[in-house]
Amino acid sequence: MIQIILVSPPGPDTAGTPTRRSFAMARAHPFFSAPHRAAFLPGMLLAILLLAAWSAELAARLFGLGLPLALPAMLAHGFLMLFGFFPLFMAGFLFTAGPRWLNVPPPGRGAYLLVPALLVAGLLTWLIGAAVGGAWLLAGHLVYSLGFLGLAGGFARLLLASPAPDRRHAWAVLSAFGIGVLALAAAGYWLLSGDVRGWLWMRDLALWGFLLPVFLTVCHRMLPFFSANALAPYQPWRPWWLLAAMLGGSLGHGLLSIAGWPSWGLDLCLAALFGYTSWRWRLLASLRVRLLAMLHLSFAWLAAGFALYAWQGAFGGLAWAPLHAISVGFFLTMLIAFVSRVSLGHSGQALEAGRMLWGLYLAAQWLALARVAADLLPIAWRGGMYGLAALGWLLTLSLWGGRFLPVYLRPRADGKDG
Repeated sequence: MIQIILVSPPGPDTAGTPTRRSFAMARAHPFFSAPHRAAFLPGMLLAILLLAAWSAELAARLFGLGLPLALPAMLAHGFLMLFGFFPLFMAGFLFTAGPRWLNVPPPGRGAYLLVPALLVAGLLTWLIGAAVGGAWLLAGHLVYSLGFLGLAGGFARLLLASPAPDRRHAWAVLSAFGIGVLALAAAGYWLLSGDVRGWLWMRDLALWGFLLPVFLTVCHRMLPFFSANALAPYQPWRPWWLLAAMLGGSLGHGLLSIAGWPSWGLDLCLAALFGYTSWRWRLLASLRVRLLAMLHLSFAWLAAGFALYAWQGAFGGLAWAPLHAISVGFFLTMLIAFVSRVSLGHSGQALEAGRMLWGLYLAAQWLALARVAADLLPIAWRGGMYGLAALGWLLTLSLWGGRFLPVYLRPRADGKDG
C-alpha cells in the first residue's frame, strides 16, 4: 500500500501531492488528536525505560558490579527521577486542562506535539550521554531544556491570553516552572563543571520548588472538585490560605535544605497541615469510590513523609526514608491516580477503577511502603530490598502501561473528538 501511494499520481479530486496526503493521514491518527495522547504515551514509555535501567543497575550492584556510565549512577538516577518523565505528564495535563481553567482555546497541534518531541529527544540523547559522556550529555541537556522552556512558555501564553477572573492556580504552576528552569540551569552547571553542588541545588530546586508545588497546586484545585462530583453531600474546601501555606512550606523546606539549616520544626507543621487537609477533604469517605480513593490515598503520603522528615531532623536514623515517602509514596502513586483518571475521562470510558487498575494501584502503594521500609533496614540488607522494590515498580508500571498505552492510539470510545 505504501508503494502504491508513493508512485500513483494524484488525481483531479485528491487533496494534493502524495507526501501531503500522507502527512494529513498521519495528523488524522488519534495519537495526534489531543495533547494528553502525545505526551502521556512517551511519558509512560520513558518511566518504564528508566525503571528498567535502574533495576539493571541495582541488580548489578548485588554482584559487586555497576553499569558502565560516564557519571555517577546515583546522580544520574536523581536527575532522571525528577525530570525524566514527570514534565511529559505535566505537558499532557496542562495543555488539556489548562485551557479549561483559563477559558482560552487549546494550544495548536504544532505546539503540543513539539514540546513532547523535544523533551523525549533531549532525554534519549541525555541517556546516551550518560553512557558515553562528552558532547552527547550536554547536547541532550540543551535539547531537553528547550522542550521544558517550550512547555513553560506555552502555558504562559495560555495564561496571559486568559480573560478568567481567577488565575491564581495557573500563576502558581507557572511560578513553579520558573524554579524548574533554575533547577535545569543548576544541572547544566553540574554537567559542565563536575561540581556536585550544582546537582544538590538542582535536586532541592526541582523537588521543593518545582515538582511538589505543581502537584500541590493541582491537588488544591482538583481534589475537592473531583470529590464533589463523586460524593454526596460534599462541601468543597480549598481556601487560598491553604494553598499559600502548602506552597510556602514546600519552598521553605527547600531553602532550608540548600542552606544546610534544620527544618524539622517546619516539617512537623507541614505534617500536621497535610494530615488536617486529608481529613477535611474526607479521605475516609473517598474510599467508597475507588478512582477517587486513589487520589486521596496518594495525598495522605504527604503527612507521613513530612512526619518522617521531622523525625529525621530531630533524631536521625531514617536514611532516605523521608525522601522516598514523598518521591515514591506521593509523586509516583499520585501520578498513577491522576493520569489514570485523565486517560479514562478523555478516552470516553467510564470514570471507574476496575479490578485491574485498582489492583495495580494497591500494588504501587505496597511498593511505596516497601521502598520506605527498605531504608529502615540494616545497611547489609538494603541492597536486596532496593532491587526487589525496583523490579516491582518496573512490573507495575509495565502493566499500567499495558492498560493505557493502547488507549492513546485508538479513537475515543464515545465517538467524540480528542
